[in-house]
Amino acid sequence: MTHSTFCPAPIRLALYACCMALLVTGCRPITPPPAPSAPVVETVEQGDQVSIFVEEKGVRIDVHSERGIGAAQVRFPGPIGSPIVVAFHLQGLEQAVFDNGERRLEISVSSQDPSTVLQSLVTQQGVLPLSEGDPFWARVEIVAENSDLPTIPLRQGRIEVTLPSGFLDARHSVLSLRWIDFYR
Repeated sequence: MTHSTFCPAPIRLALYACCMALLVTGCRPITPPPAPSAPVVETVEQGDQVSIFVEEKGVRIDVHSERGIGAAQVRFPGPIGSPIVVAFHLQGLEQAVFDNGERRLEISVSSQDPSTVLQSLVTQQGVLPLSEGDPFWARVEIVAENSDLPTIPLRQGRIEVTLPSGFLDARHSVLSLRWIDFYR
């Protein structure tokens, strides 16, 4: 004896439509959320403000720090324009550290005239003192915003550090930075 069940056509059609709907929606590709298109900044201290400006001619990072001691991390989502200029709106720069995860560039600007710049590069191989002309030497410029001479302590202005070409790239797209102002 064979057993057979009878399912009316309208019910079969409804079941078929539901199964097809489940199959179609279940096979949809999952789209990941869009990646951020602008750099993302994280600061450590509440009184620190780090702003990023991406332009055709490069990237500018402005650092303002109430205490004069701070740290931040900048994550670049895509290709990094060159040059990268970090403008510290401080009175002096006892120390600035730029770390890309593989290399650490350490810079200090003397508070005594003629504001001597000392730089070193720290890698797994050790510490390498840099001199002007080395490939990882960063250009440092004291910029006064009034008619004063650009001297330290800087009353109105900034200390601009232009990172060496290639310091940040596709493999090293996160820049960690720390700073200490002489006059905090």
